[in-house]
Amino acid sequence: MRNRTVGINIRVTVTEKKKVTMLAKKCCLSLSEYLRQRALGYEPGGHPPKEVFDVLDKLDEIAEGCTPATCAEIGTCADRMRDLLIGGN
Repeated sequence: MRNRTVGINIRVTVTEKKKVTMLAKKCCLSLSEYLRQRALGYEPGGHPPKEVFDVLDKLDEIAEGCTPATCAEIGTCADRMRDLLIGGN
């Protein structure tokens, strides 16, 4: 366990603090941990976008009546999910 005893103080605007706090919450991190990770060069990840869950629902639908013809559609959905998870559009 690290013994963090030294503080670093910075000044920000109210708007900046709200934005950074929101980004930290999106990543399920405390504000301190979020800032520490960013300062050390890490890019904390957030929750997957809603579109990932939409694609998963579509895969469930397709899988219920999967035929050889739908296998290609399942592959397309899986590729789209990969794109969403790695930051593609």
